[in-house]
Amino acid sequence: MSRYFIVVTLALITSALHCGNGARILGVFPMASISHQVVFRKLTLELNKRGHELVVLTTDPVNDSTLKNYKEIDLHFLYDSLKFGNLIDLRGKIDFVDMFKHYEALSCFHTNEVFNHPEFRKLYAPNSGENFDLILLETFVYPAFLSLAERFKAPIIGIASAGLQLSVQYDIGNPILPSHPSNWNKDMRDFGAWVPWERLDNFIKAWRHIYYYRTEFLPKHQAIAEKHMGIDIPHLGDIHKNISLIFVNQQGPISFARPNLPNIIEIGGFHVSASIKPLSMDLQKILDNATQGFIYMSLGSNAKSNMLQEETRNEFIAAFSELPYKVIWKFEDEVLPKKPDNVIAMKWVPQQAILAHPNLKVFIYQGGLQSTEEAVSHAVPLIGLPVFGDQDMNVDKMVSLGVAKKLEITAVKRDNLLEAIRTITLDKGYKQRMLNLRLLLNDKTRDSLENAIWWTEHVIRHRGAPHLHSSTADEPWYQRQDMDIVAFISVVSVIVLISVSIVSYKSIIFFLNALSSLGGSAGNKKKRN
Repeated sequence: MSRYFIVVTLALITSALHCGNGARILGVFPMASISHQVVFRKLTLELNKRGHELVVLTTDPVNDSTLKNYKEIDLHFLYDSLKFGNLIDLRGKIDFVDMFKHYEALSCFHTNEVFNHPEFRKLYAPNSGENFDLILLETFVYPAFLSLAERFKAPIIGIASAGLQLSVQYDIGNPILPSHPSNWNKDMRDFGAWVPWERLDNFIKAWRHIYYYRTEFLPKHQAIAEKHMGIDIPHLGDIHKNISLIFVNQQGPISFARPNLPNIIEIGGFHVSASIKPLSMDLQKILDNATQGFIYMSLGSNAKSNMLQEETRNEFIAAFSELPYKVIWKFEDEVLPKKPDNVIAMKWVPQQAILAHPNLKVFIYQGGLQSTEEAVSHAVPLIGLPVFGDQDMNVDKMVSLGVAKKLEITAVKRDNLLEAIRTITLDKGYKQRMLNLRLLLNDKTRDSLENAIWWTEHVIRHRGAPHLHSSTADEPWYQRQDMDIVAFISVVSVIVLISVSIVSYKSIIFFLNALSSLGGSAGNKKKRN
């Protein structure tokens, strides 16, 4: 009997300690971009290992039949309609709000397509009998899926593959800092404007984006959600502001520090592989024989090297032809015109394996966050050519840390590129600072993934996290920025200034009239004498 009592007691204690285990979680990640999906995938797979059951909507399923209690709804078809256009040509010609508007129609189309997916329709149908303890949701440009919180009466954890855009920060009550270097919604290029004017421009753009998001973008997604759900849904902005917490793929040492709410949890490096697949024998031999070193260039998966204007591409070719190094260039076309002998053009490159090679001197890239994390994990100095999104912010941070050079991709000249390459390859300080940065990034109290798991199970255990909710999210915009106080002080100041001016004016007129009267009296008296 006593043995039975001990076993039951231990079972109850274990259950209490791991009460987050065994939850049913719905993951919704509709962004057709592998750089987004690799961040989410590591978390969902680890949650599954912890004993949770997951249903995951993703554009890039793992398709692993050995996984138990892990169902994937394949959204890969969304790639078929994904057309960004030439992002390099757009650089500097449209701001973030215009880019957001450019993506609006596609966002609505993708949202409708996901809601219409037969497997997903069965899942959220009112009579489906499906229940979830938690919803993991990508916080980017698909707010209609916030309605799932109402449908399943479940808390939401947001997850972002990059820093939060201003519209998300506004919804949850995070401080809006239009001119802070962490704000990647600013102009994509620094035009060297007068600083006060630049700050005013950033302020206008920031609030223009928030206004557009809440008055135009959000209502369209509200209508989509209500059409498909067939139930009354609270305002999506209200659902969003009550989100339990948000995982943000930002790590302190490689991000600009800024004040954040306690429900913003930093994650990072999820996609960086602990074990790297070997290179092909041919490529391994080429890089091993590059005893002087080699250069690696890639502009990522959305901005591609074949988007470069011919004139700009020729500047790269001319610069590379003067180098004593081999150059591995991820170039997406079948043929790279005028390719020098020292350049090896490849349509696809095993990037992490390349970055891990000891002969690599410098990585020329577009400033993507995942590529930045990979470069730091392998201590490779950088030359950044940002194109859009958060890439300028990422490169600016690397430059501020002394591990990178930044060039403007729309105005690359061979001399500037050669100077940047030679500076980094000949100055050992860049490599040493990158080694120090890697040590700093790895020196943390808790593994990022373990921390994310703990917070996820914390939300599951408590059916949400209202204790992390900021009252700022409930305040109108003018109170958040103290604009009502500024307006009051401005009005009072103007009234006082006008009053003082009127009194001063009348006083001066009275004084002048008095002087004139005294002068006239003195003149008349003199005449009488």
